[in-house]
Amino acid sequence: MPSPARQAVSTSATLNAQNQQDQKVVIGMIGLGTVGSGVFKIFRDQPEIFFQKIAVKDASKTRNIDDLDLDVLSQDPYAVVRDPETQVVVELMGGAELARELVIEALNNGKHVVTANKELIAKHGPELFDLARQKNVRILFEGAVAGGIPIIMPLKLSLGANRIQEVAGILNGTTNYILTKMTQEGWSFDQALAEAQAKGFAEADPTNDVEGFDVCYKIAVLSLIAFKQVVDPLAIYREGITRITAEDIEHARELGYVIKLIGLAKMGEDGRLDIRVHPMLIPNDHPLSNVQNEFNAIFVKGDAVGDVMFYGRGAGEMPTASAVAADILAIATGLLKGNEPIPSMIIDLATPANLLPVADTQNKYYLRLNTKDKPKVMGHLGNACGDAGVSLEAVMQKGINPDGTAAIVLLTQAVSEKQMNQALETIRQQDSTRDIGCLLRVL
Repeated sequence: MPSPARQAVSTSATLNAQNQQDQKVVIGMIGLGTVGSGVFKIFRDQPEIFFQKIAVKDASKTRNIDDLDLDVLSQDPYAVVRDPETQVVVELMGGAELARELVIEALNNGKHVVTANKELIAKHGPELFDLARQKNVRILFEGAVAGGIPIIMPLKLSLGANRIQEVAGILNGTTNYILTKMTQEGWSFDQALAEAQAKGFAEADPTNDVEGFDVCYKIAVLSLIAFKQVVDPLAIYREGITRITAEDIEHARELGYVIKLIGLAKMGEDGRLDIRVHPMLIPNDHPLSNVQNEFNAIFVKGDAVGDVMFYGRGAGEMPTASAVAADILAIATGLLKGNEPIPSMIIDLATPANLLPVADTQNKYYLRLNTKDKPKVMGHLGNACGDAGVSLEAVMQKGINPDGTAAIVLLTQAVSEKQMNQALETIRQQDSTRDIGCLLRVL
């Protein structure tokens, strides 16, 4: 027969185990769209994660979730952030301003926050991080940049010993799908866009994707983590992919490149941050060149680790839900164990970025133009480039167009944007030039 002392210890251990089993983390979620539904499905069989309230626009809407308790739904998002029992608020509504108000109230109420809102973090991240630090709560946002690809925590923790030198990413699945189809099928931009819309990869209004706004938000967030610098996403130099033609795709292939929409951020030797979003020619031997269809990839160069790349699905219900759910679990694990949740993910104070003007950036350039079919045209182009200090690496005449003009492609050595613009201005003024078709930079 066990001694009374041993029996008391055994009983205490049993009670502690029972209490541990009964513990749960109370979640409030704002938004039950594609990603929110995925998050709910991931946790449906995990009793330690309990959804107290879920705010939606229309509580009567039919949803693709079999076991959803409709009593959990509310059309008032403030009911989520003000609920006294909720410990973690998951913001999946999108947009910046209302989301900011709700997240600020949640943080002020001592609640941890998980979000997949790239616009919110790009525009208001430093303000929210500072408030979270004051309230000793966390705001995690792994799903905000690249869907299911882990990049925020790896940049902050796994690569924390590195001085990051460059981040370059294919950060938008819609544009990558379009460019892939143009490359593989020889389609026009309009054909590829229509296919992307038919498959659900592109919105009815694709402007946010094809004009590069989406990537501006994402590269601004990555710069905040990688370089600890605050970048206004509206100040980022941006070009979309609407000017890219099937001919440009083919010319790039002949030169040993593919064309991708790239979000680029790299630190200059003078401390200025070179950050921009635009299509680029990617060498066939670069890791980003083989990223196809709706997949995303982020290439990172660190002073110690060298080159690393993160690859996967950058959007969609379950990939993004995977990242959101991981953030929830990271916080929940600390709460369940009575520990401070992941103190290493307190975001450092950032300074305003000193941006390198695009005119001062250094690039190789691809130029497609049409000229009159007459003698000395090549010489005139060479003179215009030479006078601006632009050296040519390759020159291709691509035949005669139906209107009788000659199609010409130039590939330059690395020069400043200022020099290239000077050469372009001279070329435009030449009598033999009919039009400048496309100018692209090379990664």
